[in-house]
Amino acid sequence: MKSSPKFEKKLPEVYTEDEIKRFFDSLEDLYDKVVFELLLKTGLREQEAMYLEWADIVFGAGTLTIHSKPKYGFKIKDKEERALHIPPDLLERLKKLRAKRPKSQLVIGTTNDRPNMKLLRLLKRRVNAAGIQCGTCNSCKGHNECERWFLHKFRSTYATMLLRSGLDLTTVQGMMGHSDLQSTMRYLRPQENVRTQATINAIHWGA
Repeated sequence: MKSSPKFEKKLPEVYTEDEIKRFFDSLEDLYDKVVFELLLKTGLREQEAMYLEWADIVFGAGTLTIHSKPKYGFKIKDKEERALHIPPDLLERLKKLRAKRPKSQLVIGTTNDRPNMKLLRLLKRRVNAAGIQCGTCNSCKGHNECERWFLHKFRSTYATMLLRSGLDLTTVQGMMGHSDLQSTMRYLRPQENVRTQATINAIHWGA
């Protein structure tokens, strides 16, 4: 009996090092930098970032905690509750933003301290302003909004970079809030940058 053909799942899309550099180099506003560095450097889901409160951050320890927010109607699964390390550069930006918003509860809320529901719109505007759209996708051609720039792609990039840095799967699983290891393993992908080519070029094949 012939087995059914197996179809590989599509690899999660990630930003390249060049895309990340060009995008963040283009950001001038502190709020914008904090929004997108949170997504990239802590791997938060969109709603986790939207409802993150200053009370969730322990500046002395350099950590933030993700948990449900009943007052906003935001609930996470037990496996998704977790504490995350905040890189030092992001921690400093958070301190500066906190000083500018001493009375706010939400870290990246609106000016009237409501959850910012337009983070994707903010991303699209900043990508357009930086002129780093791909220029070839249907969305670029039809709406001048590159479909290759989206919020969850920062989270995928975070997971991929953690694994490439040498962190073990179980640790990354906990940091991502995944309930099973298979979800984390999807981010095990070959390196797609110039360092890969340099490594290949340096191999002595003996032929």
